[in-house]
Amino acid sequence: MIVSRLNLAGGLVLAVMAGVVPASALAQASRAELEQRVAQLERLADNQGLLELSRQIEVLNAELRSLRGDLEELQFALQGARDQQRAQYLDLDQRLKAVEDRASLLAAAATADPAADYQAAFDLLKAGKYLEARTGFEAFLAQHPQHELASNAQYWLGEVSYVERSYEAALAAFGKVLGYSPQARKAPDALLKTGYCQYELKRYPEARAALRRVVEEFPGSPAARDAEARLSRMAAEGR
Repeated sequence: MIVSRLNLAGGLVLAVMAGVVPASALAQASRAELEQRVAQLERLADNQGLLELSRQIEVLNAELRSLRGDLEELQFALQGARDQQRAQYLDLDQRLKAVEDRASLLAAAATADPAADYQAAFDLLKAGKYLEARTGFEAFLAQHPQHELASNAQYWLGEVSYVERSYEAALAAFGKVLGYSPQARKAPDALLKTGYCQYELKRYPEARAALRRVVEEFPGSPAARDAEARLSRMAAEGR
């Protein structure tokens, strides 16, 4: 195509030089060719513009598809989190209800048979489960402070502290036993153990005073015999 245009232009130039074609004709021919080229360039530009627009649209569509995918993933994750939260709430609610039901049953059982509660705590004590026994006796006293076994429960609390070598705590517990009544079933033993605690704390005058009270106030009792034995031992020790 380019060669033909060159041949045409060359022929026109020769024709002008020969006087065969006027110069005006040559100018019109150059203008027509220029317009034709401009038209071709415009069509090419239009085509390229459409191609670029099409490419940009495709890029935007791809981004839109990616965003939709991300949105779906977020929605799925959110739904999963909601399901997990709902499951945790249901589990917590069920566990709380189970604890409440158990507490209600224990309270009902304690109210229905206080002696059984006392015996359960005493069995724990005999098994050497001192922490559990303490909890049991404390619960019994909290629920049944006026029960006939209350002074006994208080005494065994003192025994738990004595076994644990917590002599000050044991003294306080044994003192509360004597506070119920001098005629309480465990009063002699509580006074005897008061003397023992004072001995372990090296308060020998206080220990002798407590042991002598046992002998004087509860003569002939097993506690009185133990008190006399300890007094004799202290005399032998020079205490």
